[in-house]
Parts: sequence; C-alpha cells; structure tokens
Amino acid sequence: MESFFVETRPGRTYVQTQGTGVPLVFIHGALLNSGLWTQQIETFSDLFECVAYDLRGHGRSDPTDLKRYTVGTFADDLAAILDALELHRPILCGLSIGGMIAQSFAAKYPERVRALVLCDTGVSTCHYLTDRILNQAIGLVTPTAMLLGVPEFRRFTHLINQCFGDHSWVAQADKSVDFVSNAVGMVTPQEVVKIVTALRKFDSSPLYRPKVPALILNGESDSPFILRHAKILQQSYPGADYRIIPKAGHLANLDNPETFDLMLLEFLSELASKRAREFAVMAWLSSTLAKGRSLIKSFTSRRGATFVQSVGQP
Repeated sequence: MESFFVETRPGRTYVQTQGTGVPLVFIHGALLNSGLWTQQIETFSDLFECVAYDLRGHGRSDPTDLKRYTVGTFADDLAAILDALELHRPILCGLSIGGMIAQSFAAKYPERVRALVLCDTGVSTCHYLTDRILNQAIGLVTPTAMLLGVPEFRRFTHLINQCFGDHSWVAQADKSVDFVSNAVGMVTPQEVVKIVTALRKFDSSPLYRPKVPALILNGESDSPFILRHAKILQQSYPGADYRIIPKAGHLANLDNPETFDLMLLEFLSELASKRAREFAVMAWLSSTLAKGRSLIKSFTSRRGATFVQSVGQP
C-alpha cells in the first residue's frame, strides 16, 4: 500500500492507495481516519484502484483555520482530492458522515459518480423528533471538547446515548473499540467541535439524487436512530440494494469484515456485469448502425448509377 500527502487549497490530505482499475474511494466516519478501511483496501485492490484518505482535521490530514465545517465542505475537499489524483467517476463508499459526504458529492457532481455505497448513514440528523432531541443534547455538550478535552466529551456523549439506549452500537468487536479510541485521540478539541457541528447540521432533504446504482448497508446492531433512515435512503435512490450485516454495529466493516466485503463484492460484481451488458448492447447497436449505413450507402450508390445510366439513354 502506498501512502502520501496530497496538497490542496485547504492543506495537506493524507491518502492511501493500492491497486489499479476503476477507482473505489473509501470515506471514513466522523472523528475516525482512513485506517478504518485497511482490510477493504487489501480485499479489493486486486480488482480496483482503492483509495482512502483522512478528512480534513482527522488523522494525519491537516486541521484548517476555517471556523465552521459543513458536510458540503468535506464534499468539496473530495472533489479537490479526485482532481489532484486524476481519478474519474469513482465508486464512492462512505460510512456514517462519510456516507453523508458521498450523498452531497453525488448531488453536486452527479456526472463524476459511478455508484454509491452508503454504510451506516442517514439522510439527516434532525429528520425525526427524537433525532432533533438527541441532536440538541449533543450540541449542548459539544463545547466540553474545548473546555474539558476530548475524553470528557466522549464520556458525556456516551451518557447521552445511554439515555436513548445502549451506546455499544458504535462498535461491537474489541478491535473496533480500540480503533475508535485511537482515532478520536488524534483529533484536536477545536476540530472535534467543527466536525461534530457539521454532522449535527446535515440535512440531505433538498439534495439532488442522481440515478446511479446504490448499495445501502447497515450493521444489525447499529443505532435504531440510524437504522430507520435506511428506508428513506432506499426511496431516495430508487432501485438501491439494501443489506443487513449480522454481528455488527455502526462500524460494520470492522465488526464483521468478511460479511461486509462479501456483500460489497456482490454489489460490485453485479455493477460490472451490468456495465458489461450495457457495453455489449452498445457495441451491437454500433455494429448494426455501421452495417446499416454501409447498406444505405451501397444502395444509394447503386440507385445513383442506375439513375445516371437511365438519364444517359436516348
């Protein structure tokens, strides 16, 4: 796997790539980093050009002086990264806020997206009344990241989640819990506030929904607040495939990577088969039209010769 920094206007972005072929771009969740996708990159790099990167303010990517982030900010960052890497029409695979970024990017740049894989994500953080209540509660404790530090902020958010249910939905496996702890520890308190605020303010209701193939994935033990958004996403992307990953929570690709990879592979295989069928149809049409033009030309040529002969007769 190759890792490097890409220079864009917002600053340096840490990127990992492996493989060749159609680009498959992985977008991690809030307060995490590209290490979330290590196994998926290993799995799919034999078939695709796999790319994962750290969002601004996350992991090894630079924080910025921008006072306020939105999901749209991260979507524009993605556009800049794709330009820098010269990646054309990628398949976007985003988890949590990564799925929100993928939705926003597809809405703004529909011609630049081949397909969407939306994992453990939603259409808004204020769609239902209980969403709005939880959203406001998280908003009240977000400043504690600046005042008391990130560990205290996490403790408060866990307490809030327990009021609405068991917070263990975030991560089921021990390796997932460890990854979250290490990843969050790499984010500064100032960035935590901006990132969480961007997440809280997300609402995709007015977004344009391009007609692209889509796969929606959820861990079966994900938060009920997130699980109920799956049906809305299916309605937003007609024909979208929906799968539930057993023995997995919010970080489904870490909790149960084997099943996650299998479901993603099935979707990508069907996508490739459909593309091959479309290509075959287009090739047949092109060949048929070429033959048709040849016949018309030949027929016209013969009729023209006949006409010339008849005109030349006394």
